[in-house]
Amino acid sequence: MLSRITFKSSYYLLGLILFVIALRVILMTTLPLMDTTEARYGELARVTATGNFWLMPHMSANQPFFAKPPLSTWFASASWLGLGHNEFALRLPSLILTLLSCVALLYGAQSFNLTRRQWLFASFVILTAPIGFISAGAVMTDATQLVVVTWAMVFLWRLQNADEAKKIDQYGLWIALGIGAIAKGLATWALIGLPVLLFWACSSKEIIYQHLKRTWFWPGILVFIGIVLAWYVPAEIYYPGFLKYFIVGEHFQRFLEPGWKGDMYGVAHREAIGMIWLYWIVSIAIWLPIFISGLIKDKPLINSKLNSESKWLWAWTLAPLLFFTFSRNIIWTYTLTALPAFALLIAKAWPTLSQRFQKGMLILIAIWLVLTTVATLVWIPNEADTRSARKLIKEAHQKHPNLPLYSYGSHEFSVSYYTNGQIHVVENQAALAKLLLLPDILLITSTKLAKQTELKGQAHIIDINAFHALLITKH
Repeated sequence: MLSRITFKSSYYLLGLILFVIALRVILMTTLPLMDTTEARYGELARVTATGNFWLMPHMSANQPFFAKPPLSTWFASASWLGLGHNEFALRLPSLILTLLSCVALLYGAQSFNLTRRQWLFASFVILTAPIGFISAGAVMTDATQLVVVTWAMVFLWRLQNADEAKKIDQYGLWIALGIGAIAKGLATWALIGLPVLLFWACSSKEIIYQHLKRTWFWPGILVFIGIVLAWYVPAEIYYPGFLKYFIVGEHFQRFLEPGWKGDMYGVAHREAIGMIWLYWIVSIAIWLPIFISGLIKDKPLINSKLNSESKWLWAWTLAPLLFFTFSRNIIWTYTLTALPAFALLIAKAWPTLSQRFQKGMLILIAIWLVLTTVATLVWIPNEADTRSARKLIKEAHQKHPNLPLYSYGSHEFSVSYYTNGQIHVVENQAALAKLLLLPDILLITSTKLAKQTELKGQAHIIDINAFHALLITKH
């Protein structure tokens, strides 16, 4: 009877997972690319694909993109070319990569002592945590890093267990590290290495020695070096200065200098120290009670009686959070790589929770599913239109297809994407003042400036939303 109930509940979990994936696909299909992050990487993929800039992605024909290695852009560009020039094609790689992260947990299921139901539960947690749900269908680099870190951590854990370790795990680890260099560079290695160091700090010398012995594998190391050199050497040869900007700037100055001024492609963030923990709370949302309960029960990092598996999962979860605690130049997606380990901790802890606790969590899950469904069908589409130029550009082309279109201080990347780069960008206020003197000019700008311009009688608002508007100058 128990096996029948477990089997049935597995199907319930699978149904819920498919439902959440369906919600994500709806958003992937219907939403415009939103500024700034998603539209920036969407435009990067478009320019890279149309300009054949496959060695080094480009933001424009004359501007190579040094901020990130090309792997995620390669995926998005190839999908965009193969599946049609649409938002879903750009977003599809992120969904596939997130699901492959779940597959990594399945590959490691035996070494983690996971049942089928627990693996499905962990996958459900990954897809319902806000950071997982959003990253699973957005044009960003984070899903690429997630899959690399997850597979590497699974390979490393299997190598920790002599009964499970195989040559494929040794090769897999070093291949994952090589791919990580083309995913996000040193940051990916740090997000793999820091949990290992944290685990070692809580382990005996014998465990550390055995782990090092099984990890060090010369054939795999040679493959790793080959993967890294295959891209980084030609990248520096054809784009001198890339390594200095990417290695020194993006990996050290970005995190050590609050408000770093050297960012060539955006604005450096300046958050309060410890902000990563608030981001983590938002990232896991409904699963926060189990996180707090686990901290109280397991007392990770200070509990010498905790078994090796729990130490590994807590080290994997806490390492990125601790690492970014004193960094002020961060964004909330930096919590993403902690999610798979946390999902495993939840799946394993669930049977030990009291019946009352479980009922409370089931209520939270039900509320989340209802709210997410309503948001998917109603709120998010309306909100997304205010953060993208797609609707405004579509209206400009439909109503005034022959008039020139300009943009000033608004939707920089989505404007470029939805006009295929055929947009006149107004650089400063002096140029804007001259432009407003010309008749029959279309202009996309901020809502505030649009209202001021209309009050002055210089232009008429065609369409407007909370953030931006489409104007036409007077005859």
